[in-house]
Amino acid sequence: MPSSQPSKTPRSEQRRQELRRKLPRPAAAIRQAASNPAFIRCLAITLLFMVLAAFLVMWSREQVLLHAGRVAVDSSLARLDYQVENTSATTAKQEEAKAASPTIYVPNAPALERIGSSLKGLPVAIAQATQIADVAEPLRKQFNLDANALAAIRPYATEGPPAQNWEDWTNKLTETVLLDNPLLAPDAFQIYTTQAPMARALERSDGVLQRPLQGEALSTAMLVTPKGAERLWELARRAGFPVAVTTVVGSRIADEGRPSLQLDTQRTQATAQAAAAGIEPVIHHHETGEPLVLRGDTVTPQHMDELLRENNAFYAQGPWAARWIPRAGVLLLLIAVAVFLAAFTVGAYPRIAKNGWRLAAMCTLLLGMLTITVLVSVDAPALLMLAALGPLLFASAVLRLAYDHRLALAAIGVQSALVVLALQQGIGMYMLLMASAAALVAQLDEVRSRACIIRASTATAAIAAGGTLLLGMIETPAQSSAIVQVLIAAVQAAAAAVGVGFLLLGILPSIERLFRITTGMTLAELRDPRRPLLRQLQQRAPGTWEHSMQVATIAEAAAESIGADGLLCYVGGLYHDIGKMHKPQYFIENQSNGENLHDSLSPAMSLLVIVNHVKDGMELAREYNVPRAIKHFIESHHGTTVVEYFYHQAVKQAEDDRDIPDEETFLYGGPRPRTREAAILMVSDAVESAVRSMDNPSPAQIEGLVHDLARKRLLDGQFNECPLTLRELRTVQEAIVKRVAASRHVRIAYPEGEGDPAATQGLA
Repeated sequence: MPSSQPSKTPRSEQRRQELRRKLPRPAAAIRQAASNPAFIRCLAITLLFMVLAAFLVMWSREQVLLHAGRVAVDSSLARLDYQVENTSATTAKQEEAKAASPTIYVPNAPALERIGSSLKGLPVAIAQATQIADVAEPLRKQFNLDANALAAIRPYATEGPPAQNWEDWTNKLTETVLLDNPLLAPDAFQIYTTQAPMARALERSDGVLQRPLQGEALSTAMLVTPKGAERLWELARRAGFPVAVTTVVGSRIADEGRPSLQLDTQRTQATAQAAAAGIEPVIHHHETGEPLVLRGDTVTPQHMDELLRENNAFYAQGPWAARWIPRAGVLLLLIAVAVFLAAFTVGAYPRIAKNGWRLAAMCTLLLGMLTITVLVSVDAPALLMLAALGPLLFASAVLRLAYDHRLALAAIGVQSALVVLALQQGIGMYMLLMASAAALVAQLDEVRSRACIIRASTATAAIAAGGTLLLGMIETPAQSSAIVQVLIAAVQAAAAAVGVGFLLLGILPSIERLFRITTGMTLAELRDPRRPLLRQLQQRAPGTWEHSMQVATIAEAAAESIGADGLLCYVGGLYHDIGKMHKPQYFIENQSNGENLHDSLSPAMSLLVIVNHVKDGMELAREYNVPRAIKHFIESHHGTTVVEYFYHQAVKQAEDDRDIPDEETFLYGGPRPRTREAAILMVSDAVESAVRSMDNPSPAQIEGLVHDLARKRLLDGQFNECPLTLRELRTVQEAIVKRVAASRHVRIAYPEGEGDPAATQGLA
């Protein structure tokens, strides 16, 4: 009678089906590739990255990346007929117009009016005075009157208006003489006397400018001096006053003490601005092909002005095709590169393709470094080599630490092309950037100390500086100023490499957290047995600690035999069984009194205890912030293998066939190893545990055991998710056999009392 239970697919058949699913398929058609979610995701991310990079590259290519003092490596010609204002020439003419504009003086009307009124009223005021005592004291002081002066004025004294000639002389004095021969404040006097007559102008009451202003000026500070008094008397005589009354007129002007003209600063500035505004712009006409800078020329500020004018004119007035075809070419080229990057990522790095955030972080890093390169180069072209090399080296170092040589080299190949396009450089610069970045990547194989980074950056600095000198010998004109330029570029290249090294030292912990990587420096710290987690393992489960030490040593030797990361394997071996410290007495290596606690448990309960050491280990790893790379050793060192001992115990205890448990229920939860190092640790762990249970195994027995255990896990599909090849697996087996055999070599049995065996050199 057929069984009512559904038939189960044998485990071996499941493995074959899984293997068939994982076999490589023939190259898919474009339509199939387009439907691949991983490819579509990678293409979307890389397209966004390349479009942003394209706009950055196009903007940079439309800038003038030269600076005054640089020797031109290439000639620059005008790309169109254009005319531009020669701003420097126009500015020079405007400044000349301002300088030629006159300094404007205006009459001090209140002071002149007071002088005129008092002089006109003097004859009337003294008309009734027959002697000097009859004149008011203030009036005598103001005009310095005495008996002689009074007698001289009396002919013009009337009880009505002053005599006509007296009034005419007064008007001429205030309206002409004191304006053409002005009295000025000390500061205005200094300006006036140092100017040419054409540089001075008098604005009269009707608004008309009198230019030139040629009269001799007198400072108000000199009015009380004898020379000043004589000058005032002379002005009075020029106005027509008789000599006998000139002292009276001069005394009144001196008593006023105010300037007759004032400097009008506001009007002077307005006139100068108006003169400058009236200057027509100086227009310079250029023709297509006109040389702006020739190869070998030392770029001057005038050259820079011409280059900037031509560049602005071209992108404002140039032919549509000449402006947009290069832009379209850059965009399409970078889109093609985006397709290549997406295909490369899907084909070579499926883990990155499945995790869009990793690819996005890598693209963001490259775009950020390109942005720094472009902005620094445009803002400070003199630092072009530093700006080109520094960010590129930083990106290459980060990618090498985060991933591997191949990905780092592929990324810097694309990044170098973007930098060369953006900075308008040639193939020589591309080769220099690639060589420098590749040199740094090659030396960052294992970063186990700070000295490794310093050594790598120093060697890269020497390579970059030497490459810059060679490139300068090829491309730079042979002249003394160009040699200095090349030397400065070489110093910048070396400084970029050394600076990146020190920057990496400072932010390496942040890089490890951001990209979830573990460098050799961190691994070197984690292998210290004094670390808190390892110290607890030694105290709580000393047998497990000894087992872990042996596994770590075996795995390290095996990893180094195929070029894998031996240090990572060693540290993974130390931590892979930390979960056993929760219940150490349930594991055979920690049982010293011969009592086995599993004898009192059912196979199912024992299974839970054994399997849970992986889960407990992951919880401890999270609690103590163990890096992700080490966590993978903890979770995968048993993969999805069967807990065979307790499975067989369960089979033996089954009363009939229906009670036989399914093998699937006695599996570790996995995952399977995803790296070569994790696969090596899996084999090393199994071998060390098996050999420990053997009594004085021979090398042949060890070799057979290693081969059987490795083959069993291979056929069980435990290595299906890691890149370990069959050839590498064979090499790993050989290395494990040598290491285990060396630690299990047979010692000479000395007869009792024949001496201390340890004292014999070379036999123990």
